Amino acid sequence: MSAQTQPPAPDRLLTAEEYAQLPEVDGYRDELVRGRVVREPSPGWPHGRVQSLLSARLVMFVEEHDLGYAGVETGFIVERGPDTVRGPDVWYVSRERLGDEQGELYAELGPDLAVEVLSPSNRPRELAEELAQYFGAGTRLAWVIDPKQRRAQVYRPGREVRALHEQDELEGEDVVPGFRCRLADVLGPPPPTG
Repeated sequence: MSAQTQPPAPDRLLTAEEYAQLPEVDGYRDELVRGRVVREPSPGWPHGRVQSLLSARLVMFVEEHDLGYAGVETGFIVERGPDTVRGPDVWYVSRERLGDEQGELYAELGPDLAVEVLSPSNRPRELAEELAQYFGAGTRLAWVIDPKQRRAQVYRPGREVRALHEQDELEGEDVVPGFRCRLADVLGPPPPTG
């Protein structure tokens, strides 16, 4: 390991730029939260399936309507001093809002739409902190999808949380105009009973 890729001393906070230089660790995903690397196990099958099905629909819709950019697990700098880099499971940023922010590192903004798919390692307090960071950086809409319970929650700044069940639709509202998708379609078939 070169000196450039060695992790810093544990008591020193990282910048987003230093975080970008760290080597990947197989079997884990990580984010930078207030200067410290937070690592969690890679998500399992239900998470990956929901993420794939939703991102495929969202990316195709965004490209077909030339709205901007959509993708998965891309870092966004949502706080500075100390730095926080979050990687939503699925995201969308409008062309107007991203502008020239595309670069070799991370965009310094919250995506217009941030989607988190729950995994067993997620904790409510950490999720609340993450959503607050997204909204503080300009995110306008967030969906939190729970594959195990087969439901979702819709978050908008200053509004009540809305619960969705599997027959309800995820709607882009004024953030991703025209995008609609039944939650059941991204959850896949229910697990077998019996």
